[in-house]
Amino acid sequence: MAFHFNIAREDLLRAISAQQNITGKKGTLAILSNVLMEVESNNIIFTGTDLEIGLKQSVPAEVFETGVLTLPAKKLFEVARESGSDQISFKEEEKNWVTITSGSSIYKLAGMVSDEFPKFPDYDEESMVEIEADVIRDLIDKTIFSIAQDKENMFSLTAVLLSKVEEEGKTQLRCVSSDGHRLTIMTKETESGANITLNPVTLIPYRGVQEIRKFSENRDTFKLSIEKKQAVLKSEDSLLIIRLMEGEFPNFENLLNVISRDNIIHINRISFLDSLKRINLFTEDMFHGIKLEVNKNQMILTSQNADFGSARDEITVEYNGDNLSLGFNCRYFIEALQVMEGETIEAAISSDESPCLITSEHDEGFLSIVMPMKL
Repeated sequence: MAFHFNIAREDLLRAISAQQNITGKKGTLAILSNVLMEVESNNIIFTGTDLEIGLKQSVPAEVFETGVLTLPAKKLFEVARESGSDQISFKEEEKNWVTITSGSSIYKLAGMVSDEFPKFPDYDEESMVEIEADVIRDLIDKTIFSIAQDKENMFSLTAVLLSKVEEEGKTQLRCVSSDGHRLTIMTKETESGANITLNPVTLIPYRGVQEIRKFSENRDTFKLSIEKKQAVLKSEDSLLIIRLMEGEFPNFENLLNVISRDNIIHINRISFLDSLKRINLFTEDMFHGIKLEVNKNQMILTSQNADFGSARDEITVEYNGDNLSLGFNCRYFIEALQVMEGETIEAAISSDESPCLITSEHDEGFLSIVMPMKL
């Protein structure tokens, strides 16, 4: 049956902007660049997938005729974005063509029948647990920046490790990410998440983490379940399913146990961050190498660039240990400090060849370890 409906521009734009991030991935199946539109009596169900991530959304509409068809997600998004009308009309014509009317603009868009569109995964509704969206947002924001990119050697590092920690009668969710050069851990207490069941190793791939972050935006709670091969998120009008990654995550506990926390430098976070940004202007583009020299209550930062020159900056710190001289990737410090909130950070560095452990009393549950580099 050929569909015909009117939909609010804002509703269409919100749905399609979320969908095109998933359907935009280049794949072997042409239909994966389309969004499935199931027009029901008073709403439209939009579904997009790249076979790794699937998103289903229900959007209200004024429906005259029901029907099912797939349309190109990117072109739908562009039409909705540029539309000058608050209402957009869709009417399916012969041979899967759709006439889209938006104010004085009329578009003819070619659709594809839904027969070849992948079946949306089944999931276990009974295993879903309501969870606080702000807990998930904080876990992701504090760890996503140090997930390894695809070019890294260890494939399992292109995911975040999600686990549950029981401590002093309290349940905490923990996210761990690493790219082999740094490690970031964020642990957050959760009341509702105490009943969630996780796999022995739960690895959520980078793109899946991005979509979970978007899903948790502007929501107080949503339902979550971790099944053997997929993570499922559900709200009143949306359903997100992400295929989990298989593999093992490196044993980071050993690294935590061997790092000394005795030799502490107390640093004003904003002063350090501003200084790092200035020094980074003269680092080499690939490695962002800087030298940190720490003397009594003073830190000197220097960088060199073969093409442009050098930079030097100096900040006041609280420190009474032995003098230190180390090389680090400046960007790793910048990205960790940007997600922290405390006014003062504690940097634990035991020697000139030791990793740096960053924590703050005001950032409970957060720690970052940055490995040194030779300059």
